[in-house]
Amino acid sequence: MGIVTCGGLCPGLNDVIRGIVIELTRQYGVEVIYGFHNGFRGIIDAPGGSTKNPQLLTPATVNRIHERGGTILGTSRGAQDPS
Repeated sequence: MGIVTCGGLCPGLNDVIRGIVIELTRQYGVEVIYGFHNGFRGIIDAPGGSTKNPQLLTPATVNRIHERGGTILGTSRGAQDPS
């Protein structure tokens, strides 16, 4: 499972990331969830792509992220070639 935040920053992104991780693990039994840094650029392997590896997200790692602003994953805007 993977989580990507795209577009501009908006209030509550860390809350959303936290909620998704907690629900997926507790309610659906998902054991591995990765967060991709810098939006879709974090997924593509091209110039301008992310230099960070995906981050393993667990209930413990997202426990207090709702207390911080922004998004722990970063975001990006702009067109990425879907192919």
